[in-house]
Amino acid sequence: MFQYHFSTNLVEQLLAFAGNSFQHSKKEVLIHQDEPLSKLILVTSGTVSFSYDVGNGRRLLLGQLDCNNTLIGEIEALNHQPCIYTVTCLSDVTYHLIELKYWRKLLLEQPELSLYTAQTIAAKFTENQKINLDKLLLPLSYNIAKDCLLRAENSNPTLLRAYSTVSAEAERFATTERAYRRVVSELVEKGLIVRSSEGLKPVDIDTLEAFVDSFAQA
Repeated sequence: MFQYHFSTNLVEQLLAFAGNSFQHSKKEVLIHQDEPLSKLILVTSGTVSFSYDVGNGRRLLLGQLDCNNTLIGEIEALNHQPCIYTVTCLSDVTYHLIELKYWRKLLLEQPELSLYTAQTIAAKFTENQKINLDKLLLPLSYNIAKDCLLRAENSNPTLLRAYSTVSAEAERFATTERAYRRVVSELVEKGLIVRSSEGLKPVDIDTLEAFVDSFAQA
């Protein structure tokens, strides 16, 4: 659903079909999970959050995205399926609605844009799949440490931003707040990370990397 490296050329051409801009306020929902998508959303500014609710009181948060001419709904526009995630505004958001026929017209007329779009969607899908498989197969301590390491190294420019509250961070790691606090405390006691006003930070990147790598040798 979300993508960060769409061709500037494609975005500029889509803006020609955009018409008037719209605004949503903080906490308003931009798209609801399982809602049919009738138009692409081109968010020109603002911060949004992605979430998935399984209906039993549990929810998975994916992170925060600071938008700058960011397309939302491109996968659903291609596969004709309802929206995968709920997209909630975390700030005031300005956006345009793009008729799907214009999006498809541009992709059909310009094969280079189609290929670029397919490559970027595939790359993001692969990245998200690996993150989700790690959450499923590896301990919470690994996933929290790996996330902290990636953010410290800034080696993944498309990584969604973390949340500022413990409850939201617990949902981002698909766990309970109690379990999240316990594991973070264990990592702090081991001297691997520290809590800061900007979130979790490594005490030493090499030491944290060695801890993360140790799971591959288990």
